[in-house]
Amino acid sequence: MKDKFFSENWAEATAKFDKLATQDFCRRKWFDGDGMRDTYSVPLCQVGYGPHKIVINSGIHGIEGYFGSAAQILFLDKFVDMFLGAKLSSKYTINLIHVINGWGMDHRMREVMDGEHGGLVDLNRNFGVDFSRPNTLPQNPEYMLAHDLLLSKPDAIHKKNAIKEFRKKHLSDGVWAAISNGQYHEPYGLFYGGAREMSENKIALQIYDYIMTPDAQSLVSIGLHTGLGRFNRKTGNATSEILVSHPVAHASSQYFKNVFGSSVPVVCDERAVHGPVLQGDLVDCLESRYKSRDIPIFTADLEIGTGEYPIMSPIYKRMDMGDARYDLLHFGKISPQTFKNLTESWYPSHPAWRKSAMASADLLFKTLIEYMANNR
Repeated sequence: MKDKFFSENWAEATAKFDKLATQDFCRRKWFDGDGMRDTYSVPLCQVGYGPHKIVINSGIHGIEGYFGSAAQILFLDKFVDMFLGAKLSSKYTINLIHVINGWGMDHRMREVMDGEHGGLVDLNRNFGVDFSRPNTLPQNPEYMLAHDLLLSKPDAIHKKNAIKEFRKKHLSDGVWAAISNGQYHEPYGLFYGGAREMSENKIALQIYDYIMTPDAQSLVSIGLHTGLGRFNRKTGNATSEILVSHPVAHASSQYFKNVFGSSVPVVCDERAVHGPVLQGDLVDCLESRYKSRDIPIFTADLEIGTGEYPIMSPIYKRMDMGDARYDLLHFGKISPQTFKNLTESWYPSHPAWRKSAMASADLLFKTLIEYMANNR
């Protein structure tokens, strides 16, 4: 029997989403553009007509779209009636952007292939970057210290131990953390931000511009992600966190703590005191894009944990990503074992993970609607 919320590919997920997005009180619009690969258009579903815009996006990282899509389908199946029953539609508009990276979802990859310049592009390192002047692209020399190791020949024991030692050596000097910040030098390196603005990102920003009509009085944007945090197979529980890319004193941090502080942990980034930590991520791009509007803009991501071991999980993830790139560079395709490891890193097959992830999505939507109802 098919899962009611989770799907096995982009087409199945989009069909489920589209069926619910065309029900009464919902408005659905498709977006695509030049360079969009195959038929991976992006649907937007809107509920309500209010000037305060709530946006839930999914699938910026393709493999994570399986959860993001399922969560959005859950919202359409269960929470539309709750939203309308609370008589919130005149003040708020709920906007669901469904699976931005459809190609990555179908190929079980976080990234997309750049057919023009080559390489695997992480879309969440590709927003708001000026690619017109390659010499001025953000630099991340710390990443280069790990590049050769991460892309070395797959070896389940020796490579794992080598990355573990690298982490131990560089945990306190910022090099380990810098690996994931985004880099624009190695097309097949980890967290590569690309050589041009990708079509998926152009469409995502086109959708946000469509949402942010001249009457918009505020924007709350939450991205649905997996990967950070823990999945305890013994208990069947996966962690969930609201991640804000600002210090705790920032307005976005205070907003999300006010909304979710008693139900979902809110984690802030004190490293971002002087500016963004991640290069080319959507949340910072949105804040910059609509800054001139002089309206409240609050951005964050919901992260569902997938790693079984707190220390080793980031090591395994980086090893799996590096192994995939090694395979592509040397053989033109990813080996079945690496492909399985890569999938499990971001989208565990264990039924308990799905159940726990959906419980977190349920709590997110319930808390958000209750907050809106109390702030009419």
